Amino acid sequence: MKQRIALLVYPEFSLQEVGNLMALFRWYYDSPTDIISTDLSPVRSEEGVLVVPDKTTSGFKVEDYDCLILPGISDIRLSLDNHKLIQFLSELKNHPDFLIGAICGGPIFLSMAGLLDDKPFINQLYVEMNDLLPFIQAENIVYQPVVVAGNIITAIGPAYAQFAIEVAKALGYECPDQAYTSVIEDPNDESLYEFHLDQEGLAEFKRVFSKFLQD
Repeated sequence: MKQRIALLVYPEFSLQEVGNLMALFRWYYDSPTDIISTDLSPVRSEEGVLVVPDKTTSGFKVEDYDCLILPGISDIRLSLDNHKLIQFLSELKNHPDFLIGAICGGPIFLSMAGLLDDKPFINQLYVEMNDLLPFIQAENIVYQPVVVAGNIITAIGPAYAQFAIEVAKALGYECPDQAYTSVIEDPNDESLYEFHLDQEGLAEFKRVFSKFLQD
């Protein structure tokens, strides 16, 4: 173990969704978190917290970390055009054993980078968005709170505690199922994990994301 994890941040990232994970690793396993971004400019979370990155993606070395974590994001439009971000993630395909976790909207960047090609996963985008964005393999979505697929772990936002536990277990740590637990509804009811846009929201999505949609 490297005893250190990396958190990739971008504008409007969700601090709350990864707070349990960082606390779990810090206090259970003495593994602090380094903040990674595409440059060293301060990044403001969706909660309004301003964080200063420790390193840039260009200086990131897989061998320095146990895993990379992608938090959720309240406005994905702010980072979809960040080519440095997608290029950085694309290069991680060369490290198939390196653990990557992504929660809520974070998996969209893994999809854009090709890291979820032919892998089961979950994200917390609306079903219509998943169906319309061409870089998302919607047929591979598994509507469960957390999906573990080899070196990739994805989760919905409300499963932040279970997400942290699964990341710890994937790294070989002993972790009780009750650590930082949250209440999750019936995991076998897939309808609980499908999120739909109404007609107005769908029209707005198509307008704003038109350049990313298939003709």
